[in-house]
Amino acid sequence: MTADMILKKPSPTEAADIVAIQQLAVSYAEAVSRGEVGEAVLAYAPDGVLETPTTAPAVGRDAIEKTISAAVASLEFVFQTVHLGLVNVHDEGHASARFQITEWARRRADGAGMLFLGYYDDEVVQLADGWRFSRRHLVPRTLGRPPFLTGAVHDLSALRTEL
Repeated sequence: MTADMILKKPSPTEAADIVAIQQLAVSYAEAVSRGEVGEAVLAYAPDGVLETPTTAPAVGRDAIEKTISAAVASLEFVFQTVHLGLVNVHDEGHASARFQITEWARRRADGAGMLFLGYYDDEVVQLADGWRFSRRHLVPRTLGRPPFLTGAVHDLSALRTEL
């Protein structure tokens, strides 16, 4: 571990920004897990960028929505969990973050389960409507096919629509 990953103690204002950015990351993962790609894309700035190792960079919310929708189109479900990440508020309105993710999914065609582990390496900006991702770079660590992801997928209709 390098010393530069130990972040300084945040000021009260920075602490509030850190919580807001963590909420943004969790909101994104929660929307993806519910299959609400359009809602997840609202976590990006209007001119935000999504970079993945398997797609061309997607610039802007429309392109990001198309990229994510294409990635999940063949899946019966996606369940993305975001782990508590590191957030560094650089100055008012700019931050960087790194969030580890675990993503479970199952293909519709053959029922094969997938387990993805990786990171989002993020740049974040504060806009009038709150913090938004200006750039997300997905960094994969591993992708596996667990044989045990065979349970029934339950309908989300019982889930509250508002928290």
